Amino acid sequence: MLLLDITTFDPKNTTELFKRWEKVESMAFPKGLKVINQWFDAGGGRVITLFDVETVKDYLAYNLPFTDLCQIDVFPVIEADDVKKSIIYRMEKLSYLEIGQYKN
Repeated sequence: MLLLDITTFDPKNTTELFKRWEKVESMAFPKGLKVINQWFDAGGGRVITLFDVETVKDYLAYNLPFTDLCQIDVFPVIEADDVKKSIIYRMEKLSYLEIGQYKN
């Protein structure tokens, strides 16, 4: 499952945050967690991370050390192509059902 994480922090916590981040990054990640990519807000104070996780427990294990320094907003996300395929499939099914309804 893909999770998009937006971490917001007070600039006064930057030094402590980076110390913890280096420590967490040096440890083994939970087996079910992979960081796909990470971006820093050019204006400062935010980090956006895309995770691929097997379970939410893996995600929580990774983020727990930061929760006292940051506000973390997380969203399950789906790739645009997957959404498009799902919508097309559902539209075809709905169209088939509507046509079948009028055949009887």
